[in-house]
This record gives sequence, C-alpha cells and structure tokens, in this order.
Amino acid sequence: MKEKLLDNIAEFLEKQDLLSKLTENEMLHGYGYSDVHCVVAIKELEKPNVTNISNRLSMTRGGVSKIIKRLEKENLIIRYSIEDNKKEIYFSLTKEGEEIYLEHEKRHDLWIKRDLEFLNKYDGETIGEILSFMEDFNGYLNTKISEIGGKK
Repeated sequence: MKEKLLDNIAEFLEKQDLLSKLTENEMLHGYGYSDVHCVVAIKELEKPNVTNISNRLSMTRGGVSKIIKRLEKENLIIRYSIEDNKKEIYFSLTKEGEEIYLEHEKRHDLWIKRDLEFLNKYDGETIGEILSFMEDFNGYLNTKISEIGGKK
C-alpha cells in the first residue's frame, strides 16, 4: 500500500506539471520554475539580494547567482545599490520582469481556484489529516535535501 501511495504522489506531481504546461501563457515558455520563482522573490522581497533570494527559494547562493545572470541577460531584472551602501547589490524587475511576475500570479490564482474546487468536497477533519501528512512529508524531504546538499 505504501508503494501505491508513492506511485500516486508521483502521478499527482506529473499531472500538476502537465496542467501547468497546458495552462501557462507562452510568455512563460523558456523560463524554468526557478527562473520564475526568482522573479517572484525579487518582486516580493523587501531587500532582494542574492542571500535573501537564496533563503526564500531554499537554494544555494551560487545557484541563485546563475539564475540572476540569466535573468539579467533576458532583461527581466536590473542591479542597483543603495546610496549609503554601494557594496550591497540588490535587484529589481524591468517592465518585462513585471510582465512575467503578473503572468505567474495569474496562473497561480487560476491553480488555486481550480484545485480548491476539488478540495471543497472534503470536510475540515480530512483536510487537517492530509495537511498534517503533507507537512510531515515535506519536512522529511527537506531533511533529505539538507543531508544531500551538505555532502557537496
């Protein structure tokens, strides 16, 4: 039964990925999950520097730096510094980056609306049990990611 659960989780992830691809606007084509979520982090963080973005995305600073270079090359973001601290580099979205952010938000809102329609058929107790399981499972996966990440 546990293997069947894992198979169902894998199928769920594949279908979520397929639905995302089927519903996403062409504007997002060519940008990976990390690219788009880096744009979102830059928009939403108070001080979007490499360290804060890496913390938000649970990625290494080196990984974020690679994404930053790609996003700059695509003219989605620009660098800036604050007058009283020229050493610290921050990022902001260009007009094109804002468009990617808005498209992502639109897709995100549609995803929530679509899947809440399904989840609304379950009572609070059932949702609570599923939520508890998912939080526990995500914690387990985070531990595994940290263990593997620490071996590099």
